[in-house]
Amino acid sequence: MCGKDCDGELLPAGPILVADQLPGQQHPVKKSSLAYKAAYEKAYGAGSVSTFGGHAWDAGHMLEQAIPEALKTAQPGTEAFRVALHNALENVKDLAARAYGVMNTTPTDHNGLDKCARVMVQIVDGKWKLQND
Repeated sequence: MCGKDCDGELLPAGPILVADQLPGQQHPVKKSSLAYKAAYEKAYGAGSVSTFGGHAWDAGHMLEQAIPEALKTAQPGTEAFRVALHNALENVKDLAARAYGVMNTTPTDHNGLDKCARVMVQIVDGKWKLQND
C-alpha cells in the first residue's frame, strides 16, 4: 500500500505472516500456520495469505472444539443449544489456534490468545521480516 515509504517500519502482527521464519519447530503454531499458508496459497496463489483468513480458520477450530461440548447437553436449533455453544466457546482450553497462538477463553476474555499470537515484524523491501520470537 505504501511501497518504499514503509520500508523499515516495525509493527506487531500475527505469526501467520512470517510462519516460515518462526524458530525451529518449538513455536506452538509454526507447523499448523505453515499448513494453513500452503493450503491457502495453493488455492489463491503464492504470496496471497493474510491475517484475515487465518482468523476465520482459527474460529472454525474453536467451533470444532465447542460444538461437541454443546451437543453433550442440547440439540441443535434450540435455545438450549445456543446457550451451550456460547458457554463452550467461552471455555475453550489449550486450543493451539492453527494460525495464531494457544487459546484459552473465559467469559471475560473472548480473545483468549497467549503471547505467541503476536510477533514483531519489520517491512524490508516490501516483505515481512520477523524481528523477535
